[in-house]
Amino acid sequence: MDKFTRKTSFEQWFTPISSTKLEELVETHHLNTYTKKLHITSFLKLLVFAQLNEIESLRAVSETLFSDDLQKATDLESIS
Repeated sequence: MDKFTRKTSFEQWFTPISSTKLEELVETHHLNTYTKKLHITSFLKLLVFAQLNEIESLRAVSETLFSDDLQKATDLESIS
């Protein structure tokens, strides 16, 4: 098995989630209707990241977004 993979472990945690099913649910329940930056897929990634790293508040999550790796993984620059 090759030790060099293109996907990070963070990205691999999201592969079991069906993107088409998630998109259907988002459209059905209008989850991205009033959002400008923080869409549901990015929010889920931030939620998992915060849970895994035991981050206590949204302010602390916002401060961790200065990490380039996290910005790439979540497709966000800020949550404000």
